[in-house]
Amino acid sequence: MDLTYTPEEEAFRAKVAAWIKENAPRRDQRSDVQAMREWQRTLYKAGYLGAGWPTEYGGANLTPMQQAIFNEEMARAGAPGAINSMAIWWVGPAIIRYGTEEQKKRFLAPILSAEEIWATGYSEPGSGSDMAAAKMKAVREGDFYVVNGQKVWTTIAHISDWFFCLVRTSTEGSKWAGLSLLLIDLKSPGVEVRPIRQITGDSEFNEVFLHDVKVPVQNLLGKEGQGWEIVSSALVNERSGIAGSLRVDQLLDKLFTSARKRDKVDDKLLRQKLATLAIYAQVLKSFSLRALSDALHQRFNPHMSAAMKLFSTELNQRFSETGVDMLGPYGVLWQGNQQTPDNGTWAYQYLYDRSATIAGGTSEVQRNIVAQRVLGLPRGS
Repeated sequence: MDLTYTPEEEAFRAKVAAWIKENAPRRDQRSDVQAMREWQRTLYKAGYLGAGWPTEYGGANLTPMQQAIFNEEMARAGAPGAINSMAIWWVGPAIIRYGTEEQKKRFLAPILSAEEIWATGYSEPGSGSDMAAAKMKAVREGDFYVVNGQKVWTTIAHISDWFFCLVRTSTEGSKWAGLSLLLIDLKSPGVEVRPIRQITGDSEFNEVFLHDVKVPVQNLLGKEGQGWEIVSSALVNERSGIAGSLRVDQLLDKLFTSARKRDKVDDKLLRQKLATLAIYAQVLKSFSLRALSDALHQRFNPHMSAAMKLFSTELNQRFSETGVDMLGPYGVLWQGNQQTPDNGTWAYQYLYDRSATIAGGTSEVQRNIVAQRVLGLPRGS
């Protein structure tokens, strides 16, 4: 296997690295929503967004290798991704595949330009990661669906304009059969968004309540009863690659640097932990190269994302746990305190990483997917 880059690819890498250095927003701008909208517009105008989208809908004219190189350089520079990334990964491709021509003209361009930010509404109270158990009800009344119910753990709903929402339009047949997908304006009367305060002190997740919300029938994506198919196909889109393994390498280097600063390089237990993490980092890199190879050769591997999500999120938790353990009592000191080791970032990362094995499908769900659909193991009775 030839893992080297061509001269043209290396030239593209140099061009991208210089562009990111010149254009990436400052760290003090990254919590400002308008600044992040502008950053996404800058990415879009430069031709770096929507690489998997058809060019007629504004997609970037990048090869899979160029996209991988771009993602790698973004990770290397620590540059923020697009604020509307979930819409670019999931919503846009779903509209491209299942939407009417009117829906494509209406929604696709504002997604890439960050004119309209999207949240995705899957999880509900009491059903956890079992999306097929959704109870949010949508009843057809003439030219509208009237929607009632609640979603929870809805990422960035508090700054979003639109809702890619899984609803129940029928109770007939299996629980999967009665699900449909609606595109809902979050500014509609009857929509209430309540941010959830997380263990980190942030409020990235939200509860969303819909009370008699009227949604035009033309905002149904696909057909009634096709919601499960649409959501399942959207979640197959890969979110990992070489960039993910590079971020792990950066975390490993951060741990090595911290160990040297604290004179712990001779700690045998810590050395063993770091060696184990280094091995896992190589496994993740192999995972990433496999995903990249699949993309380059147009091989469809729908269950690779489940295995990569499971492995990478649990590995990130191992890294932050090791960072906190190595600092001892100092490991609980908070981010932003310049006098604490590593600027207190390990404490924040440790808490934030707790969510990674829940968001986007729990580790238990990913294990079931791998066991049943990759390994062919029987479902338990």
